[in-house]
Amino acid sequence: MIVLFLMVATLLAAFLFHLGLWRLRVPVHQLKALLMIFMVFFAGATVAVAMHSSWIGFGDEGTAPWLAWLYFALFYWVAAFCYVITYSAMEGDSPTLSLTRHLHRRGSEGISHDEIEEFFRQRPFVGARVKALVTDNVFIEEQSGYRLSAGRYLFFRVILGYRRIVFGPIKSGG
Repeated sequence: MIVLFLMVATLLAAFLFHLGLWRLRVPVHQLKALLMIFMVFFAGATVAVAMHSSWIGFGDEGTAPWLAWLYFALFYWVAAFCYVITYSAMEGDSPTLSLTRHLHRRGSEGISHDEIEEFFRQRPFVGARVKALVTDNVFIEEQSGYRLSAGRYLFFRVILGYRRIVFGPIKSGG
């Protein structure tokens, strides 16, 4: 139970720090900053456990302290990465969220098919996402266009491989 409590407390502290920092000033490299926040809070919790494991009661539930720390690390990073993935999906203007917000404003009146096409023509969703990827150094902008940053392709290969396993051959978008 102490592992769960420590994990939730550390995540909550990191999240609150993230909210406070973003209220003061949104960092240019948001994903890097977010990962750094989670890393610093994880390191702090690890140091606290190492210095006060008997006081905290870490490992008192019949689990060796190193195994309890391993559980904590696993749970923490799974939750942290889930948050980072969710944040990256929410940070930009999503076509689905924007259209839903637009439909909500129109109420029961709704909108026509032509209005939906015009809605998407007026909003540069793809351009905004490409700009964010350049800012986060995932894409490198050159005179002739864009290329992936060195070492970044492995991450996308894992995602695309997962998509192929789950959804079968990918027809568009990767």
